[in-house]
Amino acid sequence: MTDIKTVEARLDIELFVTCPNEDCEYLIDLLREDDTDGTLHDDDAALVRQIFPEHGSHDDFECKEVTCSKCKTTFNVKGLEW
Repeated sequence: MTDIKTVEARLDIELFVTCPNEDCEYLIDLLREDDTDGTLHDDDAALVRQIFPEHGSHDDFECKEVTCSKCKTTFNVKGLEW
């Protein structure tokens, strides 16, 4: 009889938008401060709760005043493609 090992799974979540500046189009992970010019948009899991809503839909998803780390363009996000 062989010993079967048990390991723990890890869930990694990424939440991407493309910078709307046509000269930039940098792929931004809204959950990473280094992609959003140092701003933590997921404070207290605010964005993650919107990704997995208890009530409502992904159409309700929004993140305001995102700043692209690459070109410094600031924009809002509304809706979530699932």
